[in-house]
Amino acid sequence: MTDDSTAAPAVTSEEATPAGVVHNTFALVRVLSQVHRPVGVTDLASVVGIPKTTAHRLLEQMAREGIVTRRDHKWALAPGFGDLARPAHQPSPVALVARPRLQALSQATGATLFLHRQSGDTLETLWCWFGPHFRRVMPPAEQRLAAVHPASAIWRALRFGQLAAEYQEVHPGCNCIAAPVCLPSGGTGVVTLVRPDNLEVESLKRPLERVASRILSDMRRLGC
Repeated sequence: MTDDSTAAPAVTSEEATPAGVVHNTFALVRVLSQVHRPVGVTDLASVVGIPKTTAHRLLEQMAREGIVTRRDHKWALAPGFGDLARPAHQPSPVALVARPRLQALSQATGATLFLHRQSGDTLETLWCWFGPHFRRVMPPAEQRLAAVHPASAIWRALRFGQLAAEYQEVHPGCNCIAAPVCLPSGGTGVVTLVRPDNLEVESLKRPLERVASRILSDMRRLGC
């Protein structure tokens, strides 16, 4: 996908704060460090979850500092910078792509969100975001264990290949829904949402499926 955006964008007060600029800049760098080809600004903005004009402005600023380069209307990390951008224990490309959408859904609902990948009879946790509502019911360490419990909705979603739900079976204080994702690189992932039992999950089934679908679209666009 090409992009010909060249106009200087308007900057909102939130985007212009130092914290917002730093967060969005590093988010763009993280995505570019995980892909092995130039990416258009439209796709980068969608994956990171920021306006296209904001992404374009930040990329132009990074280009002036020698951090990124522009090739045929697409962006990539500058030679030599990619190795510095990759931490020793880096998240998987799938996790980095999914992160903005999982965080957004958690912040909108107060729920805990997980992304797992099935590996034989085990589950690999790729990413998790602990919602504020659920922290009061179960600490994060216990949430991780509950998510992979044999009775969890994750295993039902994997078994039947569709969204599944579990109500207070793994833990008396919470309900869980899970939606499978066929990963472009092969294998199956599962996006899971957990809330305390006093907060319903039925109305979040469609939003969870939409998030799973959009994560898959993001991964395909970026070649993950």
